[in-house]
Amino acid sequence: MERTIKASCDMFHADYEITFTRGYPTLVNHPQETEFVANIAKQVPGIKEVTETPPIMGGEDFSYYLQHVNGAFFFTGASNSSWAMAYPHHHPKFDIDERALLHAAKILGAATLQYMD
Repeated sequence: MERTIKASCDMFHADYEITFTRGYPTLVNHPQETEFVANIAKQVPGIKEVTETPPIMGGEDFSYYLQHVNGAFFFTGASNSSWAMAYPHHHPKFDIDERALLHAAKILGAATLQYMD
């Protein structure tokens, strides 16, 4: 990367400075908040399954929030495995199963109401 940037800048008589930041911090949910959201999700009509996801290597900017406040990141199952090809999020061919948006809204709405109670 250094050689490419230097060569490009030398070509145009430009200066450069490189600051490299390695990815996102690890996203770690807080246990109490995770249990809170999971219990709510189990009570929402239309939610068929609530499971714990094993650790994955993906990056997520939500990890920055969880460094400052307790919370829980969760997936809503937005792909549909019954479709001919189910692509993962961020893939150019990903197609969202829009029912997942309603599930997420119900979970977040119920969590908000219960938390405020």
